[in-house]
Amino acid sequence: MKFFQFFNLFHYNDYHTKLKSKINPPAVCAALFIAIPLLLTAAIFVKPDLPVSVNENRPLRTKSEITFNFFDGGFQNDLENVLSDQFPMRDRIKGAEAGMKLRLGSGSIGGAYVGSGGRLFQKLPESSVDSAKCVSYAARVNRIAETTGIETYVMYVPSAGISLKGSMPFGAPMYDYDALYHALEGELKSVHMIHLRKALAEQPEYYYATDHHWTAAGAAAAYLEWRMAHGEEIAGGDSPELFTVSQSFRGTLWSRVPSESIGYEKMQAPAVKTQVTVEADGREISLYDRSALATKDKYNFFEGGNHGILTVTNPSAESGRTLLILKDSFANSFLPYIVGDYAKIIMVDERYAFIDAGQLAVDSGADEIAVIREIISVG
Repeated sequence: MKFFQFFNLFHYNDYHTKLKSKINPPAVCAALFIAIPLLLTAAIFVKPDLPVSVNENRPLRTKSEITFNFFDGGFQNDLENVLSDQFPMRDRIKGAEAGMKLRLGSGSIGGAYVGSGGRLFQKLPESSVDSAKCVSYAARVNRIAETTGIETYVMYVPSAGISLKGSMPFGAPMYDYDALYHALEGELKSVHMIHLRKALAEQPEYYYATDHHWTAAGAAAAYLEWRMAHGEEIAGGDSPELFTVSQSFRGTLWSRVPSESIGYEKMQAPAVKTQVTVEADGREISLYDRSALATKDKYNFFEGGNHGILTVTNPSAESGRTLLILKDSFANSFLPYIVGDYAKIIMVDERYAFIDAGQLAVDSGADEIAVIREIISVG
């Protein structure tokens, strides 16, 4: 028995030695080095294109966009972009990469900083902020206030990395909020400034951990500052009650760090008891769009997202006043707090509506104008 075992072992070793002698490791490595990229590229061209990235909330470049301009480099650039966007299992690979970097303790992944407790922050170094455009916009708002004579309020929202510096990675570069605010304040001499820096400072519950927007609680804190700027007394518990909209919120910053190790967040909204009519760009919509909760961008729950011109009519308002708001998306979750305070609110997003805001204020009979936007917003 032992003899046959020895013979079989000898026979196997002899066969294995002959097999190894026929294999050239460098040649195998070279073949794999060539074959794997070719197979992956072929797979991209065989499989159907994905038109959009749900995680990144953007359209993906597809094979139909490839141009055959071989001499100016267009073909190479188009091919590279399509290969990047249509790579097999792209989202899973990005998620695995982000998860590995998180486990290694990286403070910067993709376009986001990773702060304490896994909180994500938008990267906003000084070079990313167009201060000149911010100042130019402030000067235009001041001219509108002076020309129309309409009482005007400006409420700039500090970015999360400014308000929650204690949660930011040590040494992470951020723009100089104080210098920018003072520059804007210098231009806005004919308006009422509502300074939110102190009200929002070091309150983690006021900003999402996976998104750059403030939460309903942050917008509520701003609403109290808004009312005080209007000379209104603030009674304890006067802010509307919040209700939970979703337990599975993940925002735009999670799309940059799409690791499953980062948990879901709770999303809330204020209960609105006032009956209002909302119209956006000529069609009637809801103040709260519940269909958005089934999508990746759940923040669109507020008015269905951004619109050029949105009008809220409240026939039961006691004030009878009209408010014109010049806004970015931060105002979307602030709007529900003030719909009961005005007979009419016109909200304009100048990124989508190319209009003369001053003329609109006059034509609509606005009693007030408000600018509500992130301080670095220029669009």
